[in-house]
Amino acid sequence: MNVLRLSTAALLAAGAASHVWAQASPEPGGPAGLILKNGAIYTVDAARSWAQAVVVRDGRIVYVGDDAGSDAFAGSGTKVVDLEGKMVLPGFVDGHNHAYLMAESLFWLSLNPFATVEARQAAIRDRVTADPDLRQLRGVGWDDIEKDAAAAGVAPKDLLDAAAPDIPVVIIDNSHHNFWVNSAALALAGIDASTADPTGGTIERDPKTGEPNGVLREFAAQNLVINALPQPDFTAEEYQETILTWQELAARYGITSAFVPVHYPTETLLQALEALDNSGRLTVRYDLALWADENEGTEQIGHLKALRDAYQGESYKVDSVKIFSDGIGEEKLVWDQSDLEQTVTALDKEGFRVYVHAIGNPTFFPSGNVLDAFEKALDANGRRDSRHAITHLDWVKPEDVARFRDMGVLAVPQAAWFGKPWYDGTTGDAKKNQQRFQSLEDAGVVVVSSSDFPSTDTFERDMYPLTGLEVGMTRLDPDTATEAELAGIPQPEERASLEEMIASYTINGAYMIFDERDRGSIEPGKKADLVVLDRNLFELPATSVGEARVLQTYFEGEQVFGD
Repeated sequence: MNVLRLSTAALLAAGAASHVWAQASPEPGGPAGLILKNGAIYTVDAARSWAQAVVVRDGRIVYVGDDAGSDAFAGSGTKVVDLEGKMVLPGFVDGHNHAYLMAESLFWLSLNPFATVEARQAAIRDRVTADPDLRQLRGVGWDDIEKDAAAAGVAPKDLLDAAAPDIPVVIIDNSHHNFWVNSAALALAGIDASTADPTGGTIERDPKTGEPNGVLREFAAQNLVINALPQPDFTAEEYQETILTWQELAARYGITSAFVPVHYPTETLLQALEALDNSGRLTVRYDLALWADENEGTEQIGHLKALRDAYQGESYKVDSVKIFSDGIGEEKLVWDQSDLEQTVTALDKEGFRVYVHAIGNPTFFPSGNVLDAFEKALDANGRRDSRHAITHLDWVKPEDVARFRDMGVLAVPQAAWFGKPWYDGTTGDAKKNQQRFQSLEDAGVVVVSSSDFPSTDTFERDMYPLTGLEVGMTRLDPDTATEAELAGIPQPEERASLEEMIASYTINGAYMIFDERDRGSIEPGKKADLVVLDRNLFELPATSVGEARVLQTYFEGEQVFGD
């Protein structure tokens, strides 16, 4: 029988069943380190039980129940917190977060604050002038550079050349799927009119001359330039600073675990995590996916295995591989289907979980191609507890929903995106296939919510799990939504319940990172990853859930944030 279907049934069990609390004794082990009492504790256990108190000792939960039962665990050194009725949830799990990309805002030039061509060019000039020894300039933003170039009657690279002609300039847009580069960067990479598009990537060209115009789409094309730069990646020291800074944001948002898919080769990130883990400075549990190059197929698997073997820690692990089935905008597959199926099958045989990006459009369903690849792996290797996953899933055909369930493939959407106007023009039957959530839940698929930080211009708001909780229930813009609008939303059948949304950010997320025995619910024996909220979400209108605030966050029993 399908292991995942059994797990899904347990994860999504109805909360009507009565619950008998496991009554752990205060001995042996001495007094507890922390007691939270007088609260509204939603445990997200199989029965979806509520409690008043939770007791923590040595980083683990030893008691969940009523206030009276927690008193026996108190001692002279116990910290007792009166919650005054505040809500407690398990620590949130973000099922798709590029935490390492905060390095861009720390070390690169952001062009997002500037609104005109002149202002952006001035910002580039200022950065170059400030550092005469600068060998390259990396930046993020200028998402409308192609429109600006067309208005000026020039190529995008010409706008960058006018600001910095002498060193390579490489700007990535906020989606991270497009590069804007100047002539010096193209020359450094040896990209000219005779350079063929790499598999999965596009070099945009002047339609008359065939010369590259400075726009590179998708990672295969981007890497042609990245690999030629004097510094192709952030240093391990820069990544350490990045992770520590990102963890502060995560703690403020109640995030205690994250799945981190990497989208380019970056061993310095692994070195940084290893150093932080060895020094005890990781306050989030990380599960990482290495990037698979669509141009290398099965030949890269030995290297991926070597990295997996070399980097495993107490608070981070490497057990997955990230694959792009498509990009954004263009209706084409990144991988040759045969290569995709062979590589997925080989990765599955080596014990990797395969995590795949699939967006699509109303007539293009790459999620189906990915499911075909998973089916090939299942036929070749047999069934195992693989927990393969597909993320984004903007477009899924109805017949593929059952295939997710039958093969035990996890669905990892970005719930906070459901209220964005990206697909407002879709009409008719096509709309039923758009941004599914409840239909996946109803089919018995494990659905894991995520943010894809920092891929939108509202990345901090989208990363906040309570934004995702709200939008998953309303499918409306969280900044403007009213309860009256709920009656007229286009896909009311895809609205999730609060219980389902909380599960998607807690126990389902823990299941995704193979950590459901230790995290994802508030039960005796589990790690004490806990979030205290300023109000009970079950007492709020759906359109107000995103306004609730995190007051305290605990990672393995240690407070990492306090408001």
